[in-house]
Formats: sequence, structure tokens, C-alpha cells
Amino acid sequence: MKPARRAEAGRARVALFLIVGGLLAGLLVLYTLRSRPPHLPVDADHEQAFDPDRCLSCHGPGQRRPRGPKHPLNDQCFSCHDRG
Repeated sequence: MKPARRAEAGRARVALFLIVGGLLAGLLVLYTLRSRPPHLPVDADHEQAFDPDRCLSCHGPGQRRPRGPKHPLNDQCFSCHDRG
């Protein structure tokens, strides 16, 4: 293979690598932005929620608004949820 062709093939590989890497980075950012947990609602029930026990008094098993079946079993509410 001639040196000019080899250099051209190398540039094409680098360009392809950069395009694929850029697309993957964009998809990762999009996934991260769309998969965030919801903020706490701004209402009277949640304005005093500073403690997971307070959250679980409504959202615990058998309470008035229990967590859904896909919710993680973690009881550290504020490790994911934050105030809007």
C-alpha cells in the first residue's frame, strides 16, 4: 500500500472513531437526562420532608401512596430525589 493511501485510510478510521464516539457520548448524555428520578413536589405534604421516615409514612408499604413495584428498595430517599 502506498504511503498516501495508508495515511488516507488512517484519517478515515480516526474520523469514523470520532463520529461513533461522539454519537455514543450524545446518547449517554440523553439517557442520563431522561432517566433522572423525579423532584419532590412543592406542596404542603412535602415541604417538611427532611427525613426518610417522614417520606415512608406516606410512601411505605401499606400506606396511602406506596412506592411502585419498579421503585428500588432503598429507603434513603434523598440519595436520588431532590427538591425541585
